[in-house]
Amino acid sequence: MLEVLFIDHDLQAHLFLKMILPEDCGIVSATEGRTGIELARTRSHDLILLDLDLPDIAAMDVLSAIVAIPGAAPIVALAASPDPHVIVRAVKAGAYDCLVKPIDGNKLRGALDAAVLFRLRRSTFRRSPAASSAILSEIVGESEALHGVCRLIEIYARSNAAVLVSGESGTGKELVVRAIHRLSPRSGWPFVAVNCAAIPETLIESELFGSEKGAYTDAVARPGLFELASGGTLFLDESGELSPRAQVKLLRILESRELSRVGGTRSVPIDVRVVAATNRDLKEAIGARSFRQDLYYRVHTLPLDLPPLRERRDDVPLLVEHFLKIFQFNGRMSYPAIELLCDYTWPGNIRELRNVVERAVLLSEQGVIERRHIWFG
Repeated sequence: MLEVLFIDHDLQAHLFLKMILPEDCGIVSATEGRTGIELARTRSHDLILLDLDLPDIAAMDVLSAIVAIPGAAPIVALAASPDPHVIVRAVKAGAYDCLVKPIDGNKLRGALDAAVLFRLRRSTFRRSPAASSAILSEIVGESEALHGVCRLIEIYARSNAAVLVSGESGTGKELVVRAIHRLSPRSGWPFVAVNCAAIPETLIESELFGSEKGAYTDAVARPGLFELASGGTLFLDESGELSPRAQVKLLRILESRELSRVGGTRSVPIDVRVVAATNRDLKEAIGARSFRQDLYYRVHTLPLDLPPLRERRDDVPLLVEHFLKIFQFNGRMSYPAIELLCDYTWPGNIRELRNVVERAVLLSEQGVIERRHIWFG
């Protein structure tokens, strides 16, 4: 039998939890934070549910105290509203996931299943500080803005909550998402990336969720990307381009952690962490009714905003050096050329800088890249 420790001062919430949890789940109740900490220290649990509004002690202090207990169960925080600041704070303190009250039975059961699997992975997962440093070193730069991004990558990698990476085109969103995956306990399982804008609207559902034979003309039974990413991370790039139908189905999957293939009736349980990315303002898309607000709150659990290159120009020389190594250039770039690159606004961000450096390498003479070899546009 699975055992859930529930820390909440509301007695009615404890009664409600008993009604919605599966029969094979036992509940250990604590109405005070201090009692919850003591139970977490003296008993073994499969999942800990922690309300973020406790009367006797700050919930974040309770969270930090339990996380510090060796072998403690994953903690799912319960927030009163989908405020991203509260959710990020809980994850930074060590929460595995965060749900918004009132508790939904399907979401809770999905969180329980995922937490048990996550605990098994965590028990065998080991990542040395040197390995973590090597992974983050692939994100080139020394600016304060980039240091902030790297700190969030390390924090988010410890959680299972959905991440939304926002940033202009060319800022390196996929590199950041891959770093989150590689630093997480899911690193030994698949990383599957899909550009939602590159798949025709008529095929997006079958690509993501799979199909059964006969679902449409020439359809064959095959798994979708969710199933192919089982145990690992599914990266939904350009997620703001998902069709309304796909958004509805994605929302249901994120909440229930199970899917039905196109044309199928059987539910397939899934264990996948979803990380989405977009260069659109999804709040504007919600106002334009092209993106669902409820889906936004599900994928926006942990926000990560990437700064454009024009806001981290101090990183341009380091990026230039990095690209020169990639292109195996044995010469050097002159100071006037580097100065020109640092003064540019970079509308295409890092991707544009790479293209400009590659072009300059091809045009350079005698191993020195001068200003005349720098072409923009």
